[in-house]
Amino acid sequence: MHVAALVMQRDAAAERAAERDAAPRPTLPRVDSELTLYSPSLTSPTWKKSLDKVDEQHFEQAEHAEHAQPSSRDFALTRTETILSQVETHPGPFPDLQLATIPTREEEDTYGPPPDGGREAWLAVLSGALLFFTMFGFVTSFGQLKRYYLNNQLSSYSQPTVAWIATIQSTLTFFPSLFFGRLFDAHGPRLLVILGTSLSFSALIAVAFCKEYYQFLLAHALFGFATSIIWGPSASVCGHWFLRRRSTAIGIVGCGSGIGGIIYPILLKGLLDRFKFRDAILIIAGMNGAMMLPAIFWLKARLPPRQPAPWSALAKPWHSRAFLFLALGAGLSMLNMFTPYFDAPVMAAGNNLSPAIRDYAIAILQAGSFLGRASSGFIADRFGAWRVYIFLALLTSSTLFAFWCATPMPPAAAVIGLAGYGFASGAWITLVSAVTAAIAPPEELGTWIGVLWTAISPPILAGPVISGVLIEKAGGAFTYAGVFCGATYLVGTGITSLHFVFGGRKKGEDVENDKPEVMHGEEK
Repeated sequence: MHVAALVMQRDAAAERAAERDAAPRPTLPRVDSELTLYSPSLTSPTWKKSLDKVDEQHFEQAEHAEHAQPSSRDFALTRTETILSQVETHPGPFPDLQLATIPTREEEDTYGPPPDGGREAWLAVLSGALLFFTMFGFVTSFGQLKRYYLNNQLSSYSQPTVAWIATIQSTLTFFPSLFFGRLFDAHGPRLLVILGTSLSFSALIAVAFCKEYYQFLLAHALFGFATSIIWGPSASVCGHWFLRRRSTAIGIVGCGSGIGGIIYPILLKGLLDRFKFRDAILIIAGMNGAMMLPAIFWLKARLPPRQPAPWSALAKPWHSRAFLFLALGAGLSMLNMFTPYFDAPVMAAGNNLSPAIRDYAIAILQAGSFLGRASSGFIADRFGAWRVYIFLALLTSSTLFAFWCATPMPPAAAVIGLAGYGFASGAWITLVSAVTAAIAPPEELGTWIGVLWTAISPPILAGPVISGVLIEKAGGAFTYAGVFCGATYLVGTGITSLHFVFGGRKKGEDVENDKPEVMHGEEK
């Protein structure tokens, strides 16, 4: 009798389960339990097999227990305990449980869209701005140090030879971005910020004690390498927290570089005039360390770490036509992106500017860069990142041809040329990350930015050195170098624009509407 009752109870339960399986299932709301989120469906074959095995075990136990009187409560508890024990001791039939700490792209939808604001989001932006201030402020003010080196420790070396220090430092700032972009996607920003902060501080200490050419070369190279560790996460985190206002957030982070570019040349000149070289650089090192410290605690990722993709996945960005033309065009433009920053005093001297203005030529250029970085994000959000990016590249080229080639020119025109190039180039380089974010999946943004900057950074190594040779050929004037810089920007812009020529509407795709939510996954 007991056996028959159990058989009937099991059949009734099976019928109810079949009815439930046949009924349409509503979409489940978000849950916080990882077990609920990642466990397999109750209708999967492995789960049904486990249930059948449990029922058979209870049926066999009931047949051999003639006097057993199990209540429905005891039966349910025993059944549940048996299933859970199988999950714990035999995880093989439940492989999905092992993925709880490695969310996939579909599972990241659980975290919702970027909030486009909030305390943690804006603290991350502030942290990125502080890091950009300290790192790029020092890198882009090398022109001030270059003048000091040529007049003091490295007076026996030519201008192109000293330019190698700047080009190697700048190249190492961007070239390792691919590797550190993968680390950011896999582990988040904190360890990278700690490592980069420590190395940059050590590099500045080393610069302070340098006396020989090779020592300056190695110390500045270390600083560039430390910058590459930090700047990628600073820009990539914005893609986690912002969507509609992503260009604005990246622009604010870029403003840190612009402000640093204004402050550092003035600060370096004042310190070098008042203190010994060693003491001046040690003061810079202490200031940098204090300003970079908050980023260790404030720069946080919103999405959880992901399992690193195989190295073969690095080819994925190149399947996008937009990315391909962006990399080719930006790479050519980057050939001379930093040349005017390093040689602004040469341009000022060639236009007979007064010594007072000549000493602050880099600061004038950097002031324009700050305005460009500050405004580019808002303009890009309004008119589209790609449109504004192309326009700014053309504006940069036009400024170089108009104000940097003809010498001498009136002092007012020379000042306009310095500030104008700073504005256009600062806004342009800020939007390089913004247009990349517009075409990259959010969870792979760090990798895409790393691939891009690794691809476009090698030309930086040659541009300032070639321009240095052209400056010497022109008798110290920037005329030939100005034509060279303007031409590289113009041709690079034309290559980038090929995206709109060959990447037009395809399968309903509208390349004219380059808002981030449209551009993601463009080349599927």
